[in-house]
Amino acid sequence: MMEKLIGKKNCGQSVLETLVALAILAISVLSGFILIYNSQSFSVDVDLGQQAIYLAQKGLETARYSAKNNFNDLVGSSSITGNFTQETIIENIDAYSKKIISRTSWKTDLLRPQKIELTTLVTSRSNIIGSGGDAGGSAPFGDWKNPKTLGSIDLGAGESATDLDVKNKMVYLTAEASDKKKSDFFIVNATDGQNPFIVSSLNVGDGLKGVDVAGNYAYVVGKDDDKEFIVIDVSNQSAPIEVASLNLSGSADALTIFYWNGYVYVGRASGSSQEFLIIDVSNPLAPSLVSGLSGVGNEINDIYVLNNRVYLGTEDSSRGMIVINVASSTSPSVLGSIDVGDHVYGIYPRSENQVLVGEKTKFYIVNASSTSKMAILGSASIGSKTRDIVSSGSLAFLATEDSNKEFQVYDISSSTRPSFWSSFNFPQIATGIDYEDNIVYVSVRSNDALRIITSQ
Repeated sequence: MMEKLIGKKNCGQSVLETLVALAILAISVLSGFILIYNSQSFSVDVDLGQQAIYLAQKGLETARYSAKNNFNDLVGSSSITGNFTQETIIENIDAYSKKIISRTSWKTDLLRPQKIELTTLVTSRSNIIGSGGDAGGSAPFGDWKNPKTLGSIDLGAGESATDLDVKNKMVYLTAEASDKKKSDFFIVNATDGQNPFIVSSLNVGDGLKGVDVAGNYAYVVGKDDDKEFIVIDVSNQSAPIEVASLNLSGSADALTIFYWNGYVYVGRASGSSQEFLIIDVSNPLAPSLVSGLSGVGNEINDIYVLNNRVYLGTEDSSRGMIVINVASSTSPSVLGSIDVGDHVYGIYPRSENQVLVGEKTKFYIVNASSTSKMAILGSASIGSKTRDIVSSGSLAFLATEDSNKEFQVYDISSSTRPSFWSSFNFPQIATGIDYEDNIVYVSVRSNDALRIITSQ
């Protein structure tokens, strides 16, 4: 009996040991298969990743080459190569800079979609040179839904700022004063945005309306009937000097000015024989009137020039924004127009294809790729006049007459649905705005005439 029991026990142990051995063998074999599979999968992933990087690099270099040869016509693209989808995405930073994103995506299986992105920034040397070196620098960063004031400048009693231009953290302000003996041109050092200070000032006449700086010269326009256009040498910023001027025909004020590639483009108030003028300043000490146009907008409130196109913000009841061809400076001609209200005050082309427009109640994004068939893409209600606009990256910054929101920020990443982000309330209306390296500069019609703003 004992022998039978021992035999059964030994038999049971043998069966158990056999099962355990088989289980271990099965686990070993399975682990081997998993290891081999993972090894093969890893090898495939590495191989696909290398192919994806190559395609992304190729897309990036192709876009760079296109930007070098024709910056303004640079557009996105998409193609399929085998299992890969290659996309080139172009984002406008400003009129001088674009962001290129080269994205390659693929799937190793249904549950593992993958992608590689390469990014670079490109700038247009010709556009920067054309603007006189006055570019906006880096794109916005930080929290612009909660902007903060860095600093401000008081120009003194009776001084109201009308416009500004910023170049390398130096701010050039025009103003109208309550007394003709007071200064109407100021240079502010804003290298330290929290502690800006007035470097110098100059009295050039009856009050100024607009300014654009290129090289060592500030080109200004204003109310003086004997010299609506003035050239100021600012090479010595501590002692700016008026070096030339022009008496424009008629008595209408000159309201706005823009420098581009050796010429300045001037917009005038109603009542002038020609509302739009082109002045040759290739020799800033001897400016000369080249040509002009009459019957363009009744009154021109804002001008922006990009390449051979001049964008006008006017008070024409049926064509608030007008685009002028200035390929020939002696024979400018109208390319097209669009009805965006009869009081357009702010114009900013993000590229030749898209223009931001501000009028008396709304802010528009306009498709201008075909100047003969321009169309509104999207809009936002402002509630009051948009006096000036500047844009960088996916944001637009507005200077307005809204009594509670003179400074406003909009997200324009969707061209059809601009989204309000934030605002500031100033004592008086905002008259001009400029952007440089994540800082916005706003001119205000009050003693505290310059506001310097950045993100949190």
